Amino acid sequence: MNILLTNDDGYTSNGLQLLKQKLSREHSVFMCAPLRQMSATGHAITLFKPMEIREINRSEYTLDGTPADCVKIALYHLFPKISFDMVISGINHGPNMGEDIFYSGTVAGAREAVMNKVFAIAASVDCWTEQIRFDFASDFIVEMLDKIDNSILSEAILLNVNFPNNPKPKGVQITDLGKRVYKDFIQVSFEEKEGRKYVTIAGDDPSFKDCEGSDLNKVHEGYVSITPLANEVFESGVREKIRCLENEKWACLA
Repeated sequence: MNILLTNDDGYTSNGLQLLKQKLSREHSVFMCAPLRQMSATGHAITLFKPMEIREINRSEYTLDGTPADCVKIALYHLFPKISFDMVISGINHGPNMGEDIFYSGTVAGAREAVMNKVFAIAASVDCWTEQIRFDFASDFIVEMLDKIDNSILSEAILLNVNFPNNPKPKGVQITDLGKRVYKDFIQVSFEEKEGRKYVTIAGDDPSFKDCEGSDLNKVHEGYVSITPLANEVFESGVREKIRCLENEKWACLA
C-alpha cells in the first residue's frame, strides 16, 4: 500500500517514528508531519501565510503548519503523482475519544484525508504521562491493515482507533462516541512590566459519562476501541421541525 503518515505531536514524536519504521517493512510510506507540537488545533488550516517546509528525504517532509495543512500539502504538492491507499494520523500521545475529536489535530489529519477522498485511520493511546507505550499500538495498526476488508477503503470514513496504555488489552470493540466531562478553568494573570493581561485555558484530567458501548467506556475497561467516523454533520431529523421558518413573515426581509 501507499500510506501517508501525519500527526499533531510533531514529526520527531515516538509514536509517529515507530509506526513509520514498522509500516515501512511491508508498505511504501510517505510522511508530512508538523514541525512542532500542534495538539488541539482541530481542523485549522493556514491561509495567506507562508509555512516553512523542510525535506528530511524524498519521501519525508515536515511543515510548520497544522495536521490538516500537512495532509493537504502532501496530497496536492509534495506527492501529487502518488495514489494513496490511506492516510494514518498518529500514533498520538493522549486519547481522542468522545468530544475530543472536535479539538483533535490527530483526528483532523485523518478527516482532511477523507475530505480529499482518501480513507484514513486516526490512532491514539489513552495516556497523559510520559509512561506511554507505543509498541502494541504500532503492531496493532500494522496487523489491522491486513485484516481490513478492501471494500472499506472506498468508504468516505475514517476509523478512530484508541488504545489503553496496556501491552495486553482485553480485545477489540467497535464503539460509539462517548461523552466527555471536561474540567476546564480559566487562569488570569497580569504582567506589570508590560501592563498586559493574559488568560489561559487549563484544566484537570477530563472524565466521562458512563455510556455502554462507547469508546470511552471500552478503553477504560481495557479494550482497543475502533469508532467509524464520517464527515457528514447535517442533522436531517431537525430539518422538518424548523421548516415552518420558511413561511414566517420576516420584518427584516420586508
